[in-house]
Amino acid sequence: MKFKFSLEKVLKQRNIKADLAQRDFGEAQALYQKEATVLQTMIDAKNSSLSQRTELVHSTQNWTSSVEQINQFLIGQDLRIKKQNERLKEIENIVESKREILRQCMLEVKIIEKLREKKMEAFVKEQNRQEQNELDEMVSLRFATQESVLKGSHEDGI
Repeated sequence: MKFKFSLEKVLKQRNIKADLAQRDFGEAQALYQKEATVLQTMIDAKNSSLSQRTELVHSTQNWTSSVEQINQFLIGQDLRIKKQNERLKEIENIVESKREILRQCMLEVKIIEKLREKKMEAFVKEQNRQEQNELDEMVSLRFATQESVLKGSHEDGI
């Protein structure tokens, strides 16, 4: 007899749900990494502008208009960095919620898998018990047949 798990369809459905949650989590992480890279690029541009401003002040006499442009860029860049940090916080919250959904899905799958394992163990145990009973029955029938043959030969005087 073959093992049949009654909740197999539920297990398949939960596995599909877990796979989708894994994909969503991966996409959210990829978006976070992309936005973190954008933030780092912004910070690098700001640092580059700061060093350019410093070099300009030290190397030339007519630096006021150039420095003013750099200062305006730095003010704008600070605003962009602030907005990007806020965006990263939002995306981080999304990533955390996707992680929690994935964790919950994986937990649901593990519960059904554990139940399946227990049912399988019980099935194997029952199969082994039935097989042992059948073997015991065969042995006792064989013993009874041999005993009756031996008894019959004594009664007949053989």
